[in-house]
Amino acid sequence: MDLFIEKALIFNGLGSPAFEANIGIKKDRIVYIGKEKYSARETINAKGLILSPGFIDTHSHSDFTILADPVAEGKITQGITTEINGNCGVSGFPMFGEVFERRLSEINLLGLKPWNDFKHYIDLLKKAAPSINFITLCGHGNIRGCVIGYKNVKAQKKEINKMKEILKSHLAMGVKGLSTGLIYPPGIFSDTEEIIELAKTLKKFKGIYATHMRSEGEKLLSALEETVFIGMKTGVSVHISHLKTSGKENWWKIEAVFKIIEEAHSNGIKITADRYPYTASQTDLDAFLPSWIIEGSRDDIIKRLKNKNIRNQIKKYLKQRGREFLNSLLISDAAFNRTLEGRRLGEIIDFECSADFICDLLIRSNLQVGVIYFGMSEENLEKILSRPYVMIGTDSSARSSKGITRQGKPHPRGFGSFPRFIKRYVLDKKILSLEEAIRKITFLPAKTFKIEKRGAIKEGYFADIVIFDPAEIEDRATFENPFNTSKGIKYVIVNGEIAVFEGSLTGKRSGRMLL
Repeated sequence: MDLFIEKALIFNGLGSPAFEANIGIKKDRIVYIGKEKYSARETINAKGLILSPGFIDTHSHSDFTILADPVAEGKITQGITTEINGNCGVSGFPMFGEVFERRLSEINLLGLKPWNDFKHYIDLLKKAAPSINFITLCGHGNIRGCVIGYKNVKAQKKEINKMKEILKSHLAMGVKGLSTGLIYPPGIFSDTEEIIELAKTLKKFKGIYATHMRSEGEKLLSALEETVFIGMKTGVSVHISHLKTSGKENWWKIEAVFKIIEEAHSNGIKITADRYPYTASQTDLDAFLPSWIIEGSRDDIIKRLKNKNIRNQIKKYLKQRGREFLNSLLISDAAFNRTLEGRRLGEIIDFECSADFICDLLIRSNLQVGVIYFGMSEENLEKILSRPYVMIGTDSSARSSKGITRQGKPHPRGFGSFPRFIKRYVLDKKILSLEEAIRKITFLPAKTFKIEKRGAIKEGYFADIVIFDPAEIEDRATFENPFNTSKGIKYVIVNGEIAVFEGSLTGKRSGRMLL
Protein backbone atom coordinates (compact mmCIF):
# COMPACT_ATOMS: atom_id res chain seq x y z
CA MET A 1 0.00 0.00 0.00
CA ASP A 2 1.09 3.57 -0.62
CA LEU A 3 -1.31 5.05 1.94
CA PHE A 4 -3.30 3.39 4.72
CA ILE A 5 -6.06 5.14 6.69
CA GLU A 6 -7.03 3.56 10.03
CA LYS A 7 -10.20 3.60 12.11
CA ALA A 8 -12.13 6.18 10.08
CA LEU A 9 -15.88 6.64 10.40
CA ILE A 10 -16.80 6.27 6.75
CA PHE A 11 -19.68 8.01 5.01
CA ASN A 12 -19.43 6.38 1.60
CA GLY A 13 -21.33 9.02 -0.40
CA LEU A 14 -24.19 6.69 -1.32
CA GLY A 15 -26.41 7.74 1.59
CA SER A 16 -25.72 4.48 3.46
CA PRO A 17 -25.28 4.40 7.26
CA ALA A 18 -21.75 5.25 8.41
CA PHE A 19 -19.37 2.46 9.39
CA GLU A 20 -15.88 2.25 10.87
CA ALA A 21 -13.18 0.72 8.67
CA ASN A 22 -9.65 1.00 7.34
CA ILE A 23 -8.86 2.10 3.79
CA GLY A 24 -5.90 1.11 1.65
CA ILE A 25 -4.73 3.20 -1.30
CA LYS A 26 -2.32 2.17 -4.03
CA LYS A 27 -1.25 4.80 -6.57
CA ASP A 28 -4.46 6.72 -7.36
CA ARG A 29 -7.07 4.10 -6.36
CA ILE A 30 -8.83 2.77 -3.31
CA VAL A 31 -7.82 -0.90 -3.23
CA TYR A 32 -9.06 -2.03 0.19
CA ILE A 33 -11.91 -1.25 2.60
CA GLY A 34 -12.24 -3.41 5.70
CA LYS A 35 -11.03 -4.26 9.21
CA GLU A 36 -7.63 -5.72 8.33
CA LYS A 37 -4.45 -3.74 8.87
CA TYR A 38 -1.73 -3.44 6.22
CA SER A 39 1.68 -1.81 6.14
CA ALA A 40 2.06 1.21 3.88
CA ARG A 41 4.49 3.93 2.90
CA GLU A 42 2.35 6.38 4.91
CA THR A 43 -0.38 5.87 7.53
CA ILE A 44 -3.10 8.22 8.80
CA ASN A 45 -4.85 7.53 12.09
CA ALA A 46 -8.40 8.80 11.55
CA LYS A 47 -9.95 7.65 14.83
CA GLY A 48 -12.70 10.07 15.85
CA LEU A 49 -12.75 11.63 12.39
CA ILE A 50 -15.21 11.35 9.48
CA LEU A 51 -14.01 10.14 6.09
CA SER A 52 -15.98 10.83 2.94
CA PRO A 53 -15.44 11.05 -0.81
CA GLY A 54 -13.86 14.32 -1.93
CA PHE A 55 -16.41 17.11 -2.24
CA ILE A 56 -17.52 18.07 -5.76
CA ASP A 57 -18.13 21.76 -6.43
CA THR A 58 -20.94 21.65 -8.96
CA HIS A 59 -20.76 25.34 -9.86
CA SER A 60 -17.32 26.87 -10.20
CA HIS A 61 -15.78 29.73 -12.18
CA SER A 62 -12.09 28.82 -12.07
CA ASP A 63 -11.69 28.78 -15.86
CA PHE A 64 -9.09 31.56 -15.78
CA THR A 65 -7.87 31.75 -12.18
CA ILE A 66 -6.86 28.07 -12.04
CA LEU A 67 -4.19 28.77 -14.65
CA ALA A 68 -2.75 31.62 -12.57
CA ASP A 69 -3.33 29.97 -9.19
CA PRO A 70 -3.23 26.16 -9.50
CA VAL A 71 -2.84 25.83 -5.70
CA ALA A 72 -6.54 26.80 -5.39
CA GLU A 73 -6.20 27.19 -1.62
CA GLY A 74 -9.77 28.32 -1.04
CA LYS A 75 -11.16 25.21 -2.73
CA ILE A 76 -8.80 22.46 -1.54
CA THR A 77 -8.87 23.59 2.12
CA GLN A 78 -12.65 23.24 2.26
CA GLY A 79 -12.47 19.67 1.00
CA ILE A 80 -13.16 20.21 -2.69
CA THR A 81 -11.32 17.70 -4.87
CA THR A 82 -13.24 18.22 -8.13
CA GLU A 83 -15.00 21.23 -9.60
CA ILE A 84 -17.35 21.79 -12.55
CA ASN A 85 -16.38 24.86 -14.58
CA GLY A 86 -17.62 26.64 -17.69
CA ASN A 87 -20.82 27.81 -15.97
CA CYS A 88 -23.23 30.69 -16.68
CA GLY A 89 -22.38 30.67 -20.39
CA VAL A 90 -18.69 31.47 -19.81
CA SER A 91 -15.86 29.00 -20.38
CA GLY A 92 -12.15 29.26 -21.11
CA PHE A 93 -12.80 28.38 -24.77
CA PRO A 94 -13.47 28.95 -27.60
CA MET A 95 -12.18 32.53 -27.57
CA PHE A 96 -12.05 34.19 -30.96
CA GLY A 97 -12.99 37.67 -32.16
CA GLU A 98 -15.16 39.64 -29.76
CA VAL A 99 -15.01 36.93 -27.08
CA PHE A 100 -11.23 37.15 -27.02
CA GLU A 101 -11.40 40.95 -26.81
CA ARG A 102 -13.85 40.79 -23.89
CA ARG A 103 -11.68 38.38 -21.90
CA LEU A 104 -8.26 39.82 -22.71
CA SER A 105 -8.20 42.29 -19.80
CA GLU A 106 -8.93 39.48 -17.30
CA ILE A 107 -6.25 37.30 -18.87
CA ASN A 108 -3.74 40.15 -18.68
CA LEU A 109 -4.69 40.97 -15.09
CA LEU A 110 -3.88 37.38 -14.10
CA GLY A 111 -0.53 37.53 -15.88
CA LEU A 112 -1.45 34.81 -18.38
CA LYS A 113 -0.44 34.34 -21.99
CA PRO A 114 -3.48 34.47 -24.30
CA TRP A 115 -5.01 31.41 -25.98
CA ASN A 116 -7.98 30.77 -28.27
CA ASP A 117 -8.99 27.13 -28.54
CA PHE A 118 -9.75 24.16 -26.29
CA LYS A 119 -6.63 22.20 -27.19
CA HIS A 120 -4.37 25.08 -26.18
CA TYR A 121 -6.42 25.56 -23.02
CA ILE A 122 -5.98 21.90 -22.02
CA ASP A 123 -2.24 22.17 -22.60
CA LEU A 124 -2.06 25.24 -20.35
CA LEU A 125 -4.10 23.51 -17.65
CA LYS A 126 -1.92 20.40 -17.67
CA LYS A 127 1.18 22.59 -17.47
CA ALA A 128 -0.30 24.50 -14.51
CA ALA A 129 -0.86 21.19 -12.62
CA PRO A 130 -3.80 22.20 -10.39
CA SER A 131 -4.38 20.76 -6.93
CA ILE A 132 -7.95 19.74 -7.81
CA ASN A 133 -9.66 17.85 -10.62
CA PHE A 134 -11.11 20.03 -13.36
CA ILE A 135 -14.27 19.34 -15.36
CA THR A 136 -15.77 21.81 -17.79
CA LEU A 137 -18.90 22.68 -19.71
CA CYS A 138 -18.82 24.75 -22.89
CA GLY A 139 -20.19 28.27 -22.50
CA HIS A 140 -23.01 29.29 -24.83
CA GLY A 141 -21.79 32.88 -24.46
CA ASN A 142 -18.43 31.86 -25.90
CA ILE A 143 -20.01 30.01 -28.81
CA ARG A 144 -22.51 32.76 -29.68
CA GLY A 145 -19.91 35.49 -29.17
CA CYS A 146 -17.51 33.77 -31.57
CA VAL A 147 -20.16 33.30 -34.26
CA ILE A 148 -22.44 36.35 -33.90
CA GLY A 149 -20.65 38.65 -31.50
CA TYR A 150 -22.49 40.64 -28.81
CA LYS A 151 -25.24 42.00 -31.03
CA ASN A 152 -28.89 41.89 -30.03
CA VAL A 153 -30.03 39.86 -33.02
CA LYS A 154 -31.88 36.62 -33.64
CA ALA A 155 -29.57 33.78 -34.65
CA GLN A 156 -30.22 32.64 -38.22
CA LYS A 157 -30.26 28.98 -39.23
CA LYS A 158 -26.78 29.18 -40.75
CA GLU A 159 -25.40 30.69 -37.53
CA ILE A 160 -27.14 28.12 -35.34
CA ASN A 161 -25.67 25.32 -37.44
CA LYS A 162 -22.22 26.82 -37.03
CA MET A 163 -22.74 27.06 -33.26
CA LYS A 164 -23.89 23.44 -33.18
CA GLU A 165 -20.74 22.31 -34.99
CA ILE A 166 -18.57 24.17 -32.47
CA LEU A 167 -20.44 22.58 -29.57
CA LYS A 168 -20.32 19.12 -31.14
CA SER A 169 -16.55 19.32 -31.62
CA HIS A 170 -16.05 20.21 -27.95
CA LEU A 171 -18.38 17.47 -26.73
CA ALA A 172 -16.37 14.99 -28.79
CA MET A 173 -13.24 16.14 -26.95
CA GLY A 174 -14.78 15.42 -23.53
CA VAL A 175 -16.60 18.58 -22.50
CA LYS A 176 -19.51 17.56 -20.25
CA GLY A 177 -22.25 19.78 -21.62
CA LEU A 178 -23.51 23.25 -22.47
CA SER A 179 -24.07 26.15 -20.08
CA THR A 180 -26.04 29.34 -20.60
CA GLY A 181 -25.98 32.68 -18.85
CA LEU A 182 -29.27 34.19 -19.97
CA ILE A 183 -28.94 37.45 -18.04
CA TYR A 184 -25.49 38.21 -19.47
CA PRO A 185 -24.49 39.27 -22.96
CA PRO A 186 -24.52 37.64 -25.44
CA GLY A 187 -26.75 34.92 -23.94
CA ILE A 188 -29.37 37.51 -23.03
CA PHE A 189 -29.92 38.11 -26.75
CA SER A 190 -30.74 34.46 -27.55
CA ASP A 191 -34.26 33.05 -27.78
CA THR A 192 -35.63 29.71 -26.60
CA GLU A 193 -35.53 28.25 -30.11
CA GLU A 194 -31.76 28.84 -30.34
CA ILE A 195 -31.11 27.17 -26.98
CA ILE A 196 -33.28 24.16 -27.88
CA GLU A 197 -31.43 23.63 -31.16
CA LEU A 198 -28.06 23.72 -29.41
CA ALA A 199 -29.21 21.54 -26.52
CA LYS A 200 -30.40 18.84 -28.94
CA THR A 201 -26.74 18.34 -29.82
CA LEU A 202 -26.09 17.16 -26.25
CA LYS A 203 -28.24 14.03 -26.45
CA LYS A 204 -25.88 11.92 -28.54
CA PHE A 205 -23.03 12.69 -26.11
CA LYS A 206 -25.19 12.30 -22.96
CA GLY A 207 -24.24 15.87 -22.11
CA ILE A 208 -25.99 18.08 -19.58
CA TYR A 209 -27.64 21.49 -20.10
CA ALA A 210 -26.79 23.85 -17.19
CA THR A 211 -28.42 27.25 -17.05
CA HIS A 212 -28.26 30.55 -15.27
CA MET A 213 -31.90 31.27 -16.08
CA ARG A 214 -33.28 34.48 -17.61
CA SER A 215 -34.54 35.63 -14.25
CA GLU A 216 -34.12 34.67 -10.59
CA GLY A 217 -36.48 37.32 -9.31
CA GLU A 218 -39.33 39.19 -10.99
CA LYS A 219 -39.72 36.76 -13.91
CA LEU A 220 -38.44 33.68 -12.07
CA LEU A 221 -41.44 31.44 -12.74
CA SER A 222 -41.57 32.11 -16.48
CA ALA A 223 -37.79 31.59 -16.67
CA LEU A 224 -38.19 28.26 -14.89
CA GLU A 225 -41.00 27.25 -17.25
CA GLU A 226 -38.67 27.98 -20.18
CA THR A 227 -35.99 25.79 -18.59
CA VAL A 228 -38.43 22.91 -18.13
CA PHE A 229 -39.65 23.36 -21.72
CA ILE A 230 -36.07 23.07 -23.01
CA GLY A 231 -35.66 19.82 -21.07
CA MET A 232 -38.96 18.49 -22.43
CA LYS A 233 -38.22 19.37 -26.08
CA THR A 234 -34.66 18.00 -26.09
CA GLY A 235 -34.84 15.04 -23.72
CA VAL A 236 -31.53 16.03 -22.11
CA SER A 237 -30.73 16.41 -18.42
CA VAL A 238 -31.17 19.96 -17.16
CA HIS A 239 -29.28 21.57 -14.28
CA ILE A 240 -30.34 24.90 -12.75
CA SER A 241 -27.48 27.07 -11.56
CA HIS A 242 -27.70 28.63 -8.07
CA LEU A 243 -31.44 28.11 -7.56
CA LYS A 244 -32.88 31.10 -5.70
CA THR A 245 -35.75 33.55 -5.20
CA SER A 246 -33.96 36.89 -5.42
CA GLY A 247 -35.48 40.03 -3.93
CA LYS A 248 -37.82 40.13 -0.94
CA GLU A 249 -40.81 40.71 -3.19
CA ASN A 250 -40.13 37.30 -4.79
CA TRP A 251 -39.55 35.13 -1.72
CA TRP A 252 -43.15 33.89 -1.79
CA LYS A 253 -42.51 32.10 -5.10
CA ILE A 254 -40.43 29.30 -3.58
CA GLU A 255 -43.27 26.77 -3.28
CA ALA A 256 -44.29 27.44 -6.88
CA VAL A 257 -40.66 26.82 -7.92
CA PHE A 258 -40.64 23.43 -6.21
CA LYS A 259 -44.02 22.55 -7.72
CA ILE A 260 -42.81 23.27 -11.27
CA ILE A 261 -39.60 21.27 -10.81
CA GLU A 262 -41.26 18.32 -9.14
CA GLU A 263 -44.09 18.17 -11.69
CA ALA A 264 -41.38 18.07 -14.36
CA HIS A 265 -39.81 15.12 -12.52
CA SER A 266 -43.14 13.30 -12.56
CA ASN A 267 -43.30 13.86 -16.34
CA GLY A 268 -39.89 12.24 -16.84
CA ILE A 269 -37.87 15.44 -17.26
CA LYS A 270 -34.51 15.21 -15.49
CA ILE A 271 -33.84 18.40 -13.52
CA THR A 272 -31.28 19.04 -10.81
CA ALA A 273 -29.93 22.25 -9.28
CA ASP A 274 -27.15 23.68 -7.17
CA ARG A 275 -26.95 26.37 -4.52
CA TYR A 276 -24.33 27.98 -2.26
CA PRO A 277 -25.24 28.15 1.48
CA TYR A 278 -25.49 31.95 1.75
CA THR A 279 -28.27 34.51 1.28
CA ALA A 280 -26.09 36.93 -0.71
CA SER A 281 -25.10 36.54 -4.36
CA GLN A 282 -22.25 38.04 -6.37
CA THR A 283 -22.10 39.28 -9.93
CA ASP A 284 -20.91 42.20 -12.07
CA LEU A 285 -22.31 45.66 -11.40
CA ASP A 286 -23.46 46.07 -15.01
CA ALA A 287 -25.58 42.90 -14.80
CA PHE A 288 -28.60 44.84 -13.51
CA LEU A 289 -28.63 47.22 -16.52
CA PRO A 290 -31.21 46.74 -19.32
CA SER A 291 -30.03 44.46 -22.15
CA TRP A 292 -29.96 47.21 -24.78
CA ILE A 293 -27.34 49.10 -22.78
CA ILE A 294 -24.93 46.15 -22.55
CA GLU A 295 -25.11 45.20 -26.24
CA GLY A 296 -21.96 45.28 -28.37
CA SER A 297 -18.32 45.90 -27.48
CA ARG A 298 -16.97 47.46 -24.29
CA ASP A 299 -16.48 50.70 -26.21
CA ASP A 300 -20.13 50.62 -27.33
CA ILE A 301 -21.35 50.17 -23.75
CA ILE A 302 -19.05 52.86 -22.33
CA LYS A 303 -20.22 55.28 -25.02
CA ARG A 304 -23.83 54.71 -23.95
CA LEU A 305 -22.97 55.16 -20.27
CA LYS A 306 -21.61 58.62 -21.10
CA ASN A 307 -24.85 59.66 -22.78
CA LYS A 308 -26.98 62.02 -20.65
CA ASN A 309 -30.31 60.65 -21.92
CA ILE A 310 -29.31 57.08 -21.14
CA ARG A 311 -28.18 58.14 -17.67
CA ASN A 312 -31.60 59.65 -17.10
CA GLN A 313 -33.20 56.33 -18.06
CA ILE A 314 -30.94 54.48 -15.62
CA LYS A 315 -31.93 57.02 -12.95
CA LYS A 316 -35.62 56.23 -13.54
CA TYR A 317 -34.87 52.52 -13.38
CA LEU A 318 -33.06 52.92 -10.04
CA LYS A 319 -35.97 54.96 -8.63
CA GLN A 320 -38.27 52.07 -9.51
CA ARG A 321 -35.97 49.67 -7.61
CA GLY A 322 -35.79 52.05 -4.62
CA ARG A 323 -33.16 52.94 -2.03
CA GLU A 324 -33.27 49.46 -0.56
CA PHE A 325 -31.82 48.04 -3.78
CA LEU A 326 -28.85 50.42 -3.61
CA ASN A 327 -28.26 49.56 0.07
CA SER A 328 -28.24 45.87 -0.79
CA LEU A 329 -25.21 46.19 -3.11
CA LEU A 330 -21.73 45.80 -1.63
CA ILE A 331 -18.72 46.48 -3.85
CA SER A 332 -16.51 43.41 -3.89
CA ASP A 333 -14.01 44.25 -6.62
CA ALA A 334 -12.92 47.67 -7.88
CA ALA A 335 -9.29 47.38 -8.96
CA PHE A 336 -8.91 51.07 -9.81
CA ASN A 337 -10.03 52.17 -6.32
CA ARG A 338 -9.65 49.51 -3.62
CA THR A 339 -11.02 51.88 -0.94
CA LEU A 340 -14.51 51.24 -2.32
CA GLU A 341 -14.31 47.50 -1.70
CA GLY A 342 -16.32 46.15 1.21
CA ARG A 343 -18.65 49.19 1.20
CA ARG A 344 -22.32 49.35 0.26
CA LEU A 345 -23.34 51.71 -2.53
CA GLY A 346 -25.98 53.26 -0.29
CA GLU A 347 -23.25 54.27 2.18
CA ILE A 348 -21.03 55.84 -0.48
CA ILE A 349 -23.43 58.02 -2.45
CA ASP A 350 -26.67 59.95 -2.17
CA PHE A 351 -29.57 58.17 -3.87
CA GLU A 352 -30.22 61.10 -6.24
CA CYS A 353 -26.65 60.86 -7.61
CA SER A 354 -26.58 57.07 -7.84
CA ALA A 355 -27.06 56.73 -11.63
CA ASP A 356 -24.18 59.09 -12.44
CA PHE A 357 -21.96 57.46 -9.83
CA ILE A 358 -22.62 53.93 -11.15
CA CYS A 359 -22.06 54.99 -14.77
CA ASP A 360 -18.80 56.76 -13.87
CA LEU A 361 -17.71 53.76 -11.80
CA LEU A 362 -18.26 51.40 -14.73
CA ILE A 363 -16.49 53.71 -17.17
CA ARG A 364 -13.43 54.20 -14.94
CA SER A 365 -13.14 50.45 -14.34
CA ASN A 366 -13.66 49.45 -17.98
CA LEU A 367 -16.87 47.69 -16.81
CA GLN A 368 -14.98 45.55 -14.28
CA VAL A 369 -16.74 46.13 -10.97
CA GLY A 370 -17.95 43.22 -8.84
CA VAL A 371 -20.83 43.52 -6.37
CA ILE A 372 -22.37 41.33 -3.68
CA TYR A 373 -26.15 41.51 -3.51
CA PHE A 374 -27.98 40.83 -0.24
CA GLY A 375 -31.46 39.86 -1.37
CA MET A 376 -32.38 36.30 -0.39
CA SER A 377 -34.34 34.54 2.34
CA GLU A 378 -32.73 32.28 4.97
CA GLU A 379 -35.94 30.26 5.25
CA ASN A 380 -36.03 29.68 1.50
CA LEU A 381 -32.33 28.79 1.51
CA GLU A 382 -32.95 25.99 4.02
CA LYS A 383 -35.84 24.68 1.92
CA ILE A 384 -33.68 24.68 -1.21
CA LEU A 385 -30.71 22.99 0.46
CA SER A 386 -32.92 20.22 1.83
CA ARG A 387 -34.35 19.26 -1.58
CA PRO A 388 -32.93 15.86 -2.68
CA TYR A 389 -32.10 17.10 -6.20
CA VAL A 390 -30.09 20.15 -5.02
CA MET A 391 -26.30 20.01 -4.75
CA ILE A 392 -23.75 22.50 -3.43
CA GLY A 393 -21.72 24.86 -5.61
CA THR A 394 -19.48 27.71 -4.55
CA ASP A 395 -20.27 29.87 -7.61
CA SER A 396 -16.69 31.04 -7.13
CA SER A 397 -13.31 30.91 -8.80
CA ALA A 398 -10.22 29.27 -7.33
CA ARG A 399 -8.27 31.78 -5.23
CA SER A 400 -5.60 31.78 -2.55
CA SER A 401 -4.90 33.96 0.48
CA LYS A 402 -1.61 35.03 -1.11
CA GLY A 403 -0.56 35.86 -4.64
CA ILE A 404 -2.19 37.21 -7.77
CA THR A 405 -5.72 35.90 -7.07
CA ARG A 406 -5.99 37.69 -3.71
CA GLN A 407 -7.85 40.63 -5.18
CA GLY A 408 -10.74 42.63 -3.80
CA LYS A 409 -13.21 41.36 -1.24
CA PRO A 410 -14.97 38.51 -3.03
CA HIS A 411 -17.87 36.49 -1.64
CA PRO A 412 -16.75 34.22 1.25
CA ARG A 413 -18.33 31.24 -0.51
CA GLY A 414 -15.02 30.72 -2.32
CA PHE A 415 -13.39 29.65 0.96
CA GLY A 416 -16.29 28.50 3.13
CA SER A 417 -19.25 26.92 1.28
CA PHE A 418 -18.82 23.23 2.07
CA PRO A 419 -17.80 23.48 5.76
CA ARG A 420 -20.62 26.02 6.20
CA PHE A 421 -23.14 23.64 4.68
CA ILE A 422 -22.03 20.77 6.92
CA LYS A 423 -21.66 22.78 10.14
CA ARG A 424 -24.51 25.31 9.98
CA TYR A 425 -27.19 23.45 8.07
CA VAL A 426 -26.50 19.77 8.81
CA LEU A 427 -24.82 19.45 12.21
CA ASP A 428 -26.43 22.50 13.86
CA LYS A 429 -29.77 23.11 12.13
CA LYS A 430 -30.23 19.45 11.15
CA ILE A 431 -32.21 20.23 7.99
CA LEU A 432 -31.08 16.82 6.68
CA SER A 433 -28.98 13.88 7.84
CA LEU A 434 -25.20 13.84 7.48
CA GLU A 435 -25.48 10.72 5.28
CA GLU A 436 -27.79 12.58 2.88
CA ALA A 437 -25.68 15.75 3.03
CA ILE A 438 -22.53 13.85 2.07
CA ARG A 439 -24.42 12.16 -0.80
CA LYS A 440 -25.45 15.60 -2.11
CA ILE A 441 -21.84 16.81 -2.31
CA THR A 442 -20.20 13.62 -3.58
CA PHE A 443 -22.04 10.81 -5.38
CA LEU A 444 -25.05 12.85 -6.58
CA PRO A 445 -22.92 15.39 -8.50
CA ALA A 446 -20.67 12.60 -9.82
CA LYS A 447 -23.73 10.82 -11.17
CA THR A 448 -25.30 14.02 -12.51
CA PHE A 449 -22.21 15.17 -14.41
CA LYS A 450 -21.13 11.66 -15.52
CA ILE A 451 -17.88 11.64 -13.52
CA GLU A 452 -16.60 8.08 -13.66
CA LYS A 453 -15.26 6.22 -10.59
CA ARG A 454 -15.50 9.23 -8.25
CA GLY A 455 -17.96 10.45 -5.64
CA ALA A 456 -18.04 7.25 -3.57
CA ILE A 457 -15.80 5.27 -1.22
CA LYS A 458 -15.58 1.98 -3.11
CA GLU A 459 -12.77 -0.35 -4.03
CA GLY A 460 -11.55 0.47 -7.53
CA TYR A 461 -12.64 4.11 -7.30
CA PHE A 462 -10.17 6.99 -7.50
CA ALA A 463 -8.78 8.01 -4.12
CA ASP A 464 -10.37 11.46 -3.79
CA ILE A 465 -10.99 11.64 -0.04
CA VAL A 466 -11.77 14.18 2.69
CA ILE A 467 -11.22 13.51 6.39
CA PHE A 468 -12.74 16.04 8.79
CA ASP A 469 -13.42 16.54 12.48
CA PRO A 470 -17.18 16.99 13.05
CA ALA A 471 -16.48 18.79 16.34
CA GLU A 472 -14.29 21.39 14.63
CA ILE A 473 -15.56 21.83 11.09
CA GLU A 474 -16.55 25.44 10.46
CA ASP A 475 -16.26 28.14 7.82
CA ARG A 476 -14.23 31.19 8.83
CA ALA A 477 -14.42 33.30 5.67
CA THR A 478 -16.56 36.43 6.10
CA PHE A 479 -17.61 39.33 3.89
CA GLU A 480 -15.00 41.43 5.71
CA ASN A 481 -12.27 38.75 5.54
CA PRO A 482 -13.17 36.42 2.64
CA PHE A 483 -9.73 34.76 2.39
CA ASN A 484 -9.87 32.99 5.76
CA THR A 485 -9.55 29.22 5.37
CA SER A 486 -11.97 26.83 7.07
CA LYS A 487 -11.45 24.82 10.25
CA GLY A 488 -11.78 21.09 10.78
CA ILE A 489 -10.75 19.78 7.34
CA LYS A 490 -7.84 17.63 8.50
CA TYR A 491 -6.82 15.72 5.36
CA VAL A 492 -7.61 16.08 1.67
CA ILE A 493 -6.43 13.40 -0.75
CA VAL A 494 -6.60 13.90 -4.54
CA ASN A 495 -5.85 10.95 -6.82
CA GLY A 496 -4.06 9.20 -3.95
CA GLU A 497 -1.80 12.17 -3.04
CA ILE A 498 -2.19 14.10 0.21
CA ALA A 499 -2.88 17.76 -0.62
CA VAL A 500 -3.86 18.78 2.93
CA PHE A 501 -2.18 17.14 5.95
CA GLU A 502 -3.37 17.95 9.47
CA GLY A 503 -5.04 21.09 8.16
CA SER A 504 -2.07 22.46 6.20
CA LEU A 505 -1.24 22.46 2.49
CA THR A 506 1.46 19.96 1.53
CA GLY A 507 2.28 21.50 -1.84
CA LYS A 508 1.13 18.38 -3.72
CA ARG A 509 -0.88 19.24 -6.82
CA SER A 510 -2.24 16.02 -8.30
CA GLY A 511 -5.49 17.24 -9.85
CA ARG A 512 -6.40 16.22 -13.38
CA MET A 513 -8.39 17.43 -16.35
CA LEU A 514 -11.25 14.93 -16.45
CA LEU A 515 -12.50 14.39 -19.99
